[in-house]
Amino acid sequence: MAKKTNKFLRVNTEDGYFGLGRGIDFQNVLNRLAIIIVLLSSVAATMWKSFSGATSEASAYFGLNTAAAVLFAWLIAQELDPDRKLGGVIAAIVALVFAVLLGVGNVMPLLWLLFILRLLNRTSGAIHKIGDNILLLLLAFWLGREGQWLYPVFTGIAYILESRLPRGYFRSLYMGGFAFALVALAEVSREQVTISINNIYLMAVVFVLLLPAISMALYTEFKGDYDNVRISPRRLQAAQGSFIVITFAVAWFHGDAEALNMAPAWAGAIGVGMSLLAAALQNAFYKKKI
Repeated sequence: MAKKTNKFLRVNTEDGYFGLGRGIDFQNVLNRLAIIIVLLSSVAATMWKSFSGATSEASAYFGLNTAAAVLFAWLIAQELDPDRKLGGVIAAIVALVFAVLLGVGNVMPLLWLLFILRLLNRTSGAIHKIGDNILLLLLAFWLGREGQWLYPVFTGIAYILESRLPRGYFRSLYMGGFAFALVALAEVSREQVTISINNIYLMAVVFVLLLPAISMALYTEFKGDYDNVRISPRRLQAAQGSFIVITFAVAWFHGDAEALNMAPAWAGAIGVGMSLLAAALQNAFYKKKI
């Protein structure tokens, strides 16, 4: 059998450097709609900021950050519920609303979270490779040096958990050890940490809406992009549970600033929950009509 190759990206190939990278199916209508929302959000956010009196540079920066937040909300939603695309579209819209109402934070934690979820659920259909490990460890190191010491901690925990899940990779234990070593290099902020009651309410909404997705994970039929093998329901539930623990913990221990960074990820969970709720209502209406 000929090897799959991609000389440009080298993603999800037998000799590639990244195993957790995933392509985007532009033939799917909902995927194209999500991309359109991402592009339009950048333009709309830039214009809104400009009309509010901001400079052109500040407006463009806000527009790009908003588009990045919307993009990551869509991608994270697809990792939390890979069987349904609608949740990602709803997540993109919710993330745009959050950006307008709350502002935008740092998108680097979202990139880290996206790869942590793929590490656990294996929607890419491949194990993590050297490129993925370097990216995760560098992000954990950088975020730790910024004062968010929980990121290297959760990186190590995620690697160890991955090794214990079905089809776990034993070398994940080595990566977990490297991640825990980065904790010693992390900076611990001496400033008082506070979290607003509104963020606590938001976390409660996320928790309630994501519970049905955790139950539905047992019936997943999603197949990995690379190996075309059904992903493990246990791995998917592990990713969903880790999402709740990670995002809630970093917001609680690092305060409102980190809660703002997690807002697009929470938008992804809300989108997933709303799509499942819509499906349940549609099914109930159909049965009642019959």
